[in-house]
Amino acid sequence: MEISEIRIVEKLMELDYTERSAKALSERLIKSDIIREPLMCWLETGEETDCFYEEISAFALMRERRFQYPNALNVIDWLHRDPQAARQALSRGVDRIIRRKE
Repeated sequence: MEISEIRIVEKLMELDYTERSAKALSERLIKSDIIREPLMCWLETGEETDCFYEEISAFALMRERRFQYPNALNVIDWLHRDPQAARQALSRGVDRIIRRKE
């Protein structure tokens, strides 16, 4: 099943992402095979399912870093693509990947 970028943007904007941020994040999320299954589940049912990169989980990122689910998925994908850069950013205390409306 193909994931709709428009649907991702709409869902992100429901979570108070700006249109620009929603489009940027949706482009990254839609390209990832690593997070495809949890992303599709979230889009179709609203259910957040955990996914991992080694010892780091999406749910832990949400709990410990206060990321919203889409950002946590984005970080899990980033860890798979570039673990050194992602771990370095996380160790510096990055608490936002994509900005929401404030």
